[in-house]
Amino acid sequence: MQYECHPLEPVISVTGLVNAACYKLPKNYNQPGEYHDCWELVYVDRGAVQVIAGTSIYMLQAEEMAFHRPNEFHNLLPAGEEAATVIIIAFQSSSPMMNALEQQILKLSATEKQCLSFIVKEAETTYVHFNNVPPWVDLQLREDAPYGSRQVIRNLLEYFLILIRRRRDGIQIVSRTLSSNQLRHHARIAAQIREDLHLHFQEKLTLDLLAARHGISTSQLKRIFREQTGSSVLAYLTAIRMGEAKRMIQESNLNFSQIAPAVGYENIYYFSTAFKKYTGMTPTEYARSLVP
Repeated sequence: MQYECHPLEPVISVTGLVNAACYKLPKNYNQPGEYHDCWELVYVDRGAVQVIAGTSIYMLQAEEMAFHRPNEFHNLLPAGEEAATVIIIAFQSSSPMMNALEQQILKLSATEKQCLSFIVKEAETTYVHFNNVPPWVDLQLREDAPYGSRQVIRNLLEYFLILIRRRRDGIQIVSRTLSSNQLRHHARIAAQIREDLHLHFQEKLTLDLLAARHGISTSQLKRIFREQTGSSVLAYLTAIRMGEAKRMIQESNLNFSQIAPAVGYENIYYFSTAFKKYTGMTPTEYARSLVP
């Protein structure tokens, strides 16, 4: 019997790794930006970031990813009141396939997120990360790096890029690009909504009601607020209510049945459920923890 050998021709080749790491960007993170002669992918694990790429400015939300092409000036800043967690992988590739990944925003699937995580974990066992603060990085090979680890990183990264290339559901970055006027307008709206929440947290608030108050649609409300704060409206409102509830438990003589409506909950059951979900303790347990 004769056998035919089929060549396994690569459609993409990654020839070098510059960086592969996970970073937590504090809300006051501010760096001047950079450019370099390699590709770079940015994936947002938590929060939201404002991306500057060339002359464009756009937003990346949690579970979204975009690429910077070689020699493109780029920078990223947390987009709201909370820290953002991002994965950055910078690599060398001259494969024409990479051009198809430009100017797209992709929301990753569970499989793709897992693959990205494997790449970062393998890099952590392979390299010592010096100056591990973005945008600077200095990878040095560990003396105890696992056998074949650099090839594993290459294979995983090429596999990941092929998975991404097979998709046809990317969002064009141009559709997310914001002008300076739009950014100022969105920042103003988000500030007004935050003020509204702080002033009226004890009331029965809905997204539809808040949207009507500020003259925008519900979908715009959700998008602009997350874009500017990195948080959902509900999560932001809950944080305000829980902060006030803890203050009342600490400083007032009110019982829980009185505190519940004072912080926007119809009854003590809903209040207790929300309080435990937020703090990990029931109101009673929290109150006892304050007893000297």
